[in-house]
Amino acid sequence: MRPMSDRHLLHRFTALCRGGLILALVLGAGCDEVSDLPPEPVASAKPSIRVESIDDGRIDLGLQLLERGRYPEAQVTFEAVIVDDPDHPRPRLLRAIAIQKQGNYAVALEELEALASTPVDFEGRDSIPHFRGWCLFYLGRPREAEVAFADHLASTPGSADSAFGRGVSLLELGRPDEALKVLDLALETETAGAKRRRSVGKIWIRRGDALWELGRIDDATHSFHKGVIQFPDHYEGWAKLARGHERLGDQDKVEWASREERNARLRVGAPVVPEAGEAAGDG
Repeated sequence: MRPMSDRHLLHRFTALCRGGLILALVLGAGCDEVSDLPPEPVASAKPSIRVESIDDGRIDLGLQLLERGRYPEAQVTFEAVIVDDPDHPRPRLLRAIAIQKQGNYAVALEELEALASTPVDFEGRDSIPHFRGWCLFYLGRPREAEVAFADHLASTPGSADSAFGRGVSLLELGRPDEALKVLDLALETETAGAKRRRSVGKIWIRRGDALWELGRIDDATHSFHKGVIQFPDHYEGWAKLARGHERLGDQDKVEWASREERNARLRVGAPVVPEAGEAAGDG
């Protein structure tokens, strides 16, 4: 999933801890299209059996690989655990996350929904709706994604990531007023927590999108500005900031934001938009 800034997910979720190791999974936003189908209920069994965590060092290794962005290797590591313990759901969940992080959302979603339907309670089970939400979001099913994120927030109200996911889902559904409220919640929760500058920046920028849709151009421009201060490499944020200043009639700030967009693109290796009067290619 590409970060919000360059259309790949940018899905960071919650800490998955074992033996003092913490995995921070980055989540982001973006969607192919809005589904016209209403959300369908997902069979979610009420846990009646609790299984203990697996005492296997490969779980820790796989979590470290996930944290470092080495998703194919993490998947292989979790699959090796599954071979030795095929009935335990935790390595299956972690493998699904590794698959999701590689952009194979349909495959990951199938496994997550299978895990949701089992009556077994295990470490990480409560995070399933969150990861389902991002799979659904990237599969172009924002209505179902919004329901999944809301489901996770009902049990984990402090999840800034699920609040962010719900907010961008609402934006995709054309409900900016509701999106703004949820994104404000995400901002409050995130700012009060780990204070991750990159994530805070994304929230400010998507909050600006909601304000823009509501016709609050000055507020939206301010929100875009707050976002790029926190996340300077978010070149789409700089482009939105330039657009805001253009609507507000400040040409000097338009040129400044446009230059910063170009600089950000150069820093992250994204395609650079030719400046006015600049040749787009060699012909």
